[in-house]
Amino acid sequence: MITAILAQTLENLRANKLRSLLTMFGITWGILSLLLMTSLGEGFRVAQRENIKTLGINIMIIWGGRTSVQTEGSQAGRNVRLTYADCLALKQNAPLLAAVSPEIIRSDLVSRTDLNFGSFSVHGMVPEYQQMRSIRLQWGRHLNGYDGAQRRAVCLLGSEVNDQLFDGANSVDRTVSIGGHPFTVVGVLQYKDQNNSYSGQDRRSIFIPFETLRKLFSDPSLGSSRDLLDNIIAMPISLAAHQAAERQVREVLGSRHHFVPEDQDALPIWNTARQSRMLDSLFISMKQFLGGVAIVTLVLGAIGVVNIMLISVRERTTEIGVRKSLGARRRDILLQFAAESLTLTMLSGTTGLLMGWGISRLVNLLPLPEEIFAGMIITPEVALLAFGTLTVLGILAALYPAHLAAGMDPVEALRFEAN
Repeated sequence: MITAILAQTLENLRANKLRSLLTMFGITWGILSLLLMTSLGEGFRVAQRENIKTLGINIMIIWGGRTSVQTEGSQAGRNVRLTYADCLALKQNAPLLAAVSPEIIRSDLVSRTDLNFGSFSVHGMVPEYQQMRSIRLQWGRHLNGYDGAQRRAVCLLGSEVNDQLFDGANSVDRTVSIGGHPFTVVGVLQYKDQNNSYSGQDRRSIFIPFETLRKLFSDPSLGSSRDLLDNIIAMPISLAAHQAAERQVREVLGSRHHFVPEDQDALPIWNTARQSRMLDSLFISMKQFLGGVAIVTLVLGAIGVVNIMLISVRERTTEIGVRKSLGARRRDILLQFAAESLTLTMLSGTTGLLMGWGISRLVNLLPLPEEIFAGMIITPEVALLAFGTLTVLGILAALYPAHLAAGMDPVEALRFEAN
């Protein structure tokens, strides 16, 4: 039964090749548009998300600012200067933070020989900083807790620093001079194409233990000023907790520096988790819009299938009357026209899916600006949406023409041809 229906379906499609191809084109174009538009939006979204990760994985960069709200006993306009004690207070009193690191940044002359030197930014930090800031190594090891506890003169070199000082060779265990102090290189960073920055590119930076920087580059006569920080890096315990964690940071430091948590100017915070969610929302909305446009195109293609099947029912009225007169059941006629409609829809939809996948693969073989576009990414959700939409439209496109054909009276059908 099923084999006979499929054979007759294919024969009917072959008998009307041009009409069938033109009808299939609408569905093929709709599925192709759905895949290409949504994969394009996903490629931009992934690229921007990865760009944010080069700065850090869902981190908060915290600076001291200037109060803009007067509080009891304190006037507006006071400078807020972050200290190492603030960093310790966050570790002790902000349970929504998974990691916290102080950071001091200075610019120093760094040299290997009289011919290999340059001025680079030197960052003093603690080991947790490396995970938060996505510090990946090409050679060597990361800085660890023993380096800071023992105030070792060790460092990590950014890739461009290593290129300038050592011509790109493996410089682990070699010695460089930083501000006149000898340091042993223990690691070299991988090249990082970094679009976001708050203190220069990591590839042009040098990283040393926080305690080592305070020992070698701080003036003991400054007293408490030795504890001043350029900023604090913090990471929430989860992406979902980023807003509550930021509020907690403002409350802890607000109580220490006498400003209200709502005073944004007193404590500027760059929350990359918030930025990441905003970008996700933007690109997801864009992808949904593009997908919606493609689905409208697909629906128009399905309407074309309905229209062509109605024409087919009209042209084959006599055939329907003869078959019913010879004993064909309503179900047989219903299955016949439903099979033709579904075959048109699924065949053209599958063609669109294969074309979309192939075009995406070809585009991804081209040299792409990866910092803004990660390629055409067809996610499982998009593939399921395309297939699900195709199936639903195929069934809907088959129902009315098949129901109309199956409901014909054989006598009226034969009389229609006679007229």
